[in-house]
This record gives sequence, C-alpha cells and structure tokens, in this order.
Amino acid sequence: MPFLADANVPFPSQPAHTSMTIGVIVPLLSGFYLGEITSSLRLIAQQKGVNLVLIRTGGFDDYQLPLAFDHLDGLLTILDSASPALLECAIERGIKVMSLGESYPTLEVETIRSDQQQGVEAVFDHLVRQGHQKIGFCGNLSVEDIQVRFKAYQSRFEHWQMPYQAHWFFSISESTLPGGRDAGRQFIARNSECTAIICATDYNAVGFIEQLKTVNIAVPAQLAVASIDNTLLGARFEPALTTINQQLENLVERALDRLIERIKGAPYSSGDIVMPQQLIVRDSCGAPESKKCASANLSYVRQQLLDDLAHRPEEIHESFFNLAQHGFHSLLNLPSVYNTSLKWAFFALNYRDYDQDKLYVTQACAMGEEEQRCKDITQHAFLPSQYPPAELYNYHLPDAFLITLIPIPQESNGLCGVVAVVDDLYSDSSASGYSMFNNYLDMLSLFIERDALIESVKLREEKSQNMATKIRHLAYYDTLTGIPNRIMMKEQLDRHIQQRPRVPHAAMLMDLDRFKFVNDTYGHDVGDALLQHVSAALRRVIRRNDKLARLGGDEFLFFCDVSTNEAALMLANRILQEVETPFVFNGLELATQGSIGIAFYPHDGATADDLIKKADIAMYRAKRDSSVSAMLYDCSMDSDVQLQATLEQLLRQAIENEDLSVHFQPQYNPYTGKLYGVESLARWYSPALGHISPTTFIAVAEESGLIYKLGELMTRKSVREHVRWSAMYPDEILKLSINVSPGQLVRPHFADDYIAAILEEGGNPNHIIIEITETAAITDLEHCVAILNKFIDVGFEIALDDFGTGYSSLSLLKQLPLKYVKIDRSFIMDIDTDQSSKDIVRSIVMMCHSFGYCTLAEGVETPAQIELVKELGCNLIQGYVYSRPLPAEELERLLRSEYHRH
Repeated sequence: MPFLADANVPFPSQPAHTSMTIGVIVPLLSGFYLGEITSSLRLIAQQKGVNLVLIRTGGFDDYQLPLAFDHLDGLLTILDSASPALLECAIERGIKVMSLGESYPTLEVETIRSDQQQGVEAVFDHLVRQGHQKIGFCGNLSVEDIQVRFKAYQSRFEHWQMPYQAHWFFSISESTLPGGRDAGRQFIARNSECTAIICATDYNAVGFIEQLKTVNIAVPAQLAVASIDNTLLGARFEPALTTINQQLENLVERALDRLIERIKGAPYSSGDIVMPQQLIVRDSCGAPESKKCASANLSYVRQQLLDDLAHRPEEIHESFFNLAQHGFHSLLNLPSVYNTSLKWAFFALNYRDYDQDKLYVTQACAMGEEEQRCKDITQHAFLPSQYPPAELYNYHLPDAFLITLIPIPQESNGLCGVVAVVDDLYSDSSASGYSMFNNYLDMLSLFIERDALIESVKLREEKSQNMATKIRHLAYYDTLTGIPNRIMMKEQLDRHIQQRPRVPHAAMLMDLDRFKFVNDTYGHDVGDALLQHVSAALRRVIRRNDKLARLGGDEFLFFCDVSTNEAALMLANRILQEVETPFVFNGLELATQGSIGIAFYPHDGATADDLIKKADIAMYRAKRDSSVSAMLYDCSMDSDVQLQATLEQLLRQAIENEDLSVHFQPQYNPYTGKLYGVESLARWYSPALGHISPTTFIAVAEESGLIYKLGELMTRKSVREHVRWSAMYPDEILKLSINVSPGQLVRPHFADDYIAAILEEGGNPNHIIIEITETAAITDLEHCVAILNKFIDVGFEIALDDFGTGYSSLSLLKQLPLKYVKIDRSFIMDIDTDQSSKDIVRSIVMMCHSFGYCTLAEGVETPAQIELVKELGCNLIQGYVYSRPLPAEELERLLRSEYHRH
C-alpha cells in the first residue's frame, strides 16, 4: 500500500524481523529519481522486516564486484547499474535477482518497470478531454524511455482519429532545463499552432515555460503544458505542473514483494511486471479545480522529500564541502548536522599490487560505546563477497540493519577501496534527513577517491588540501583545455566592475568557424584536439593583464586591458592570426579560423551579462560579413537584430501568400551545344524591402524553421512549370534540378512527403535531380544516405552541389549515391589564369569519373573558360556564358528557340 503524507496516519510499527537480507545495486544514492527510490527502499524494508544492503556503483562504467554476496538472499538492481556478468554470478550463487527498469532476457532476472506508454496515454487523453486537438511533444529521442513516450504520443492521434503534424514535434538534445528552453525557442520561431504541449520530462517543461515567458506567452491561459516524472521542482514551480507520476514507492514495494516471494520459493517468471503510472492534474494544463489532484495524494516519501527544498542549495553545498574536506571520519559529524543515525563505518583498501582479491580494513569510526570494538578488527583482510566481514555481522550489527556500501574506483575501472556505513534499520531518521545523508555520501565518495591511500594524519591533511584544490580547479577551469571557464570569467568581470568601475576594458567573444563540421566529419577526438590546440595558441597571444576563458563548445571569451577601438581591433587580429596556426593531428592537417565580437565596458554594457550579450551580437555580425573577422559592437546592431525579426515575419507572409518566384538557369552539354536541363532558384521581391538576396532569406528560413515550407513552395512551383514544358515538348527531355537544404533533410518523413508533393503536381521523378550540399551530407551521413536511397528507388537522380567548398573527402564521394557532382564556381572563376585552379578541377573530374559520376562546372562566364572546361573533361556547364537565371516566361522563349534550332 502507498505511504500517505497525512499527520493522522501513524508511522508503521516495527514488524517481526526476519534474517532475510536483500542487496540493492544502485547508480547513485541521491537525486530526485534515485533519491526517492533509496528513501522508499528504507521505509518499505522497515515495513517488511528485511535487512537492506545498498551498493552504490556511481564511479564504475561496468560494475562487476560481488560485494556482500555471501550475505545476500536476494538482489535488486536499479536501471543498468550492474553488469550482466555480475548478475549471472549472483544467480550461480543461488541469489534471486530482480531488475527495476532494465531487461536481461538471457538471464533468470525478473523485470519490473513503469508503464511509460500508459502514462503518456493518460495525459494525452486528459488534454483531449480539455478540448485540445493540436497537441505537441518535446523531448530527447536518444533516451530509450522518451522514445517509448513519443511513440505512445503519436499513436494516440490515431486512437482519437485526429490528424498529426510532424512539425508539432520539437526535437531537443537534453532532458534538462536547457533542453526545455531550446524547445521553447523552436515553438516561438515556428509560431506553432499547438494549443497544448506534452514535455518528456518535468525539467523540460520548466525550461519550456520559462522560455515562453520571455515573449509573454502565458501558461495555461494561452497554452496548456503537461509533463512526465512528477519531480519536486515541478510540484513547486509556478504554475505547478500537470504531470505523470511513475509511483516510485509502489514500484519499489512491488519489486521487494516479488523478490521476497522468489526467496521463499516462488518459481521464476519470464514476463515483465508492468506498473501503471498516475496522472497528477495541477495548474499548468488549465483544468478546472474539480479535476485537480489534492495534496493528500502525495506519498509519504514524496512529502518528506519536499522538506529538502526548504534548505538553500548554497548552504547545503557549503556544508557538504566543509565536512567532506575531512574525509572518511567526517561521517561522525553527520548525525548532528542532518538529524540522521549512524552506528559505525569502515573503510577497506584494495592493495592491487599486493593482493588484488582482498579488502583490508584500514579505517574505522563509530558512535559512543561501539568505537573500541570497531578498532579491534582493523587491518584484517576479507574477500569482497565477505565484506562487511562475518564477525561484524555476528557481534556488531544491530538486530535489523541498513548497510550502505560505496566502492571507490581507480583508473581503468579498478577498485581502490570500499566504504561501509552501518545503521539501525529502525532508527528515527526522517526521510528528508536520510535523503540529505545520501546526498552527502555521493559527494564524499569523490573526496575519498583521492584520499583513500592516506593512513597518517599528516598525509591525510595534505591529501585533503589537494582534493580541495582539485575541486576548486574543477569548478573554475575547463577540464578539456585547462583554461578558466565561464564561472571564473564571470567572477573576474564582476570583480572588475565592482573594484574598478571607471576603468574601460574590452570583452571579446570568439568562436571557431565551422567547428561543428570538424566534429561531425572527423570525430569528437579531432574536435577536442583542435580545441586544445586553439587554447594553447590563445595562451601564447594574450598579455599578462588579459583574461581568457572557454565559455563552452567552441566559444572563447577574453577580457582585455585595452581602452580604444584601435587597440582592441589590433589585439583581436593578433588573436585571430595566432588561431590560424595550422593544426595537425594524426596526420590530418586543418586550417582554423575564428570570428570575434568586441564590446567595451562600461560604454556598451554595465554588467557581465550585458557585455557578453553585446560581444555575441558583434561576433555574429562578423561571421556574416566575409570581409572582416573582428567587429566592434555598436547600437545599430540592435536594429540588425530587429531587421532579422522583420525579415522572418515578412518571409512567413510571403510563403503563405506564395509571393516568392522561381527562376531557372539553363545547363548545357558543351560538346553538342544542346540544352540539358535547368536548375530552379528561389527569388523574393518584398514590397517593403525590395529584392532580398537568396543568401539572406534562405539563412532566415533555416534559422526560423521556415525552410520546409519554403522548400515545398519552390518545389511545387518548379514542378508545375516543368510539367507544362514537358507537355509542350513531349519529344524532348529537360532535366529539372531542385535544391534541398540540410534543414529539410533532417525533417521526419521528409522523403515520403516530398515525393508525394511532386507526384501530386504531376512531376516525373525520372526527369528530376535532387541537389544536396556537402553540409547536408556531413551533418548525418547515415541518415542522409537512407533518405537519398528513397528518392533513387522512385527514379530521382542525386547531385552534390558546390563540391570543394566544405570538408570534401574521397570517403564522402564513395558513400553518397550520386549521379552528378557540381564543381563550385570558386574553382572555375580563375581557371584560365591560375594553374592551381586548373589542376584542382582536373583532379576533381578524374576522381568523379572514376566513380562513374557526371561532372558539371558552375559559374562559367567566358568562351575561354568553356574550352578549358571541355579540355578537362567536364560533362555539363552552367553559367552566365550561356544564360543568367531566367523567369519562367523568358525560359519558355529560350526553350522554343533551342528546340526549334535543333
């Protein structure tokens, strides 16, 4: 039965105690999910009258240590905290094994899990009954549970016979607050028509709502929001979240009940035990008061854990830090600090070079009269399966006990030692106090990891000091590059503002150009090495009074002792020049470049956040301006931001009204002089702003999420004209090339929807070429190939556009299912004057022909270039030497002339 947080419900009386002992392998002892599980385990073990041994595996990638196995009757593993090999070892010893959340189909391990599908169905149905039909979903689909939730969400549309739109899904990469904010930005950018959103986690929901508040979208007045997990944060948030409760207490109680049945002789059952989830209706969905859940529905453990939020987080972490500096013996201070109980604790070392199969008890601490007897057994050796040792069980354990074991890892997943903390199972520790105690144990394990081998007081004090320094270093320095991080830089900015408010300094924000493509193309090991290379270069160039930090990703921030624009630009260019030092890694050489935005204190911003924001605006202006790499902020850039917003709004209207037009540039066979095909190109004339460059409005479409609608509109218009010309000249074959952007390719069901649109317009796939860029291919090569093969199966041909401008590689050409490769105009423009360009084009043509690809030279402008391109073996030509891009009616006149001439 659930434990209710009601003052009138008495604490469960102590049952007749058994000699049964159950081990629980858990990744961590604390956190909203695992913390509630460990607190529930303690309370339910009290009710069931069984001993409990918690084994925390946090620092191990593949935990295989059979700690305490000699003493266990049953074993419960939480999530994937135990390796299959360890569970197989337990079964061979006769220990009954149960898993919460993870399946082990080849082992006799029964699994209990929460019904993710039923939970999503409950919240979806609730929103439908509230009158919603356009229901969105945001989540990180790389998480297995969230994949299940998303599929349940999609299938519910079919159940209710409602239409589903793919753009109602907001894909994010994190299940945390930043992930929710990202989903919120997508929602705003798309101007989504959804009236309700299901967030995959409470943390996503909180971040999502916070982002909506920045544009005055009110929840639930303008948008209903529901989520999953029922965290403490969601319960305390404003508005309180409507959510799905996984009922962890009931889940844990059912798992223990079944494990006890197995221990008593019940046979193994292969079917999963699936526990229902519970809908908790609160404020965020806009339901009437009569539909909302009363606070009395909270479990006993959940209500007790809410007390933790009464403590200020900074006070908690300060007390953790101060206590943990004293290492293992600081455990004796915890009962008075957190109102918890503790009998005694041991630390046992694993001397790997001497006897790696044994644990040697080297440190002990105990409360009151227990202390002397604990000292008596130190320096004794035991097998891991015997630990804590049998004589402790015989003489020193309470009649009913709760033991927490914390294995401390060494490098290469080895074992350094094990902390054992023993308590009376029926101690009067509150659930919140016990939760705080587990939080502390999680942190203490980090300190003991570096303090484990110290036995003398002097060495222990020195090691503790080193650990404190290390923790400070981790807090203030970037672990990859070793340079200061965002936290330290912000403190340095704040210190300057407070102590030297009249002294100007320049904040410079730099990021690396196309760094994401390096990561995606060559792997994160190359990307990490590049960041280390750049950091070393930056250390060399900055002066003694300048500050440097890595903000994250490929962004670096400088706070420089300069007071004039000229000095700032000179320093910025020196930095950029140093960054361009060639980078060589495992035989690979890459050229690196960066862009810098500069904002001055106090002229451009009076706070650290303002300065960084203004430098960020200037940096992105520099990235868009190909003529400069460093740019000073000025207030006119704010209007540029407003212009971008205006462009987005006007583009959205133009797409809806189909005000954009299509031009067509002819492509010729230079050997026969015959017209081969045309490439369709989007054009936009705005009555308010005039002619807008395709480079500008396509970038706006990509950033705002309009690219799919823009692409569909241009495709339909192009195909309509192509169908009309094919009917006019049925004996001629005119190829139509259509550009597809990276933003379109990554869209779910893109290929199916795109093919359907072309067929709907009457298009013939056998006469249509799909053009992609290297960027689109590199972003997700495996996905890209799968999408392109769908087009090929129907009859389309594939072209790689602008070849040679990105991170081109032989591997890319081999893996893509291409028919055409278009050589970028940058190699053609000076082919008749620059021998290196001519050699490059020759190499590209030969390489493509060896793969059986047809080559097309872009940007051919003179008859001399035509002859050179023919000499080099290019199959097709496109450029102003033949024709500029033409409106449909002008191209129709050209077709008439060409086809009558031939």
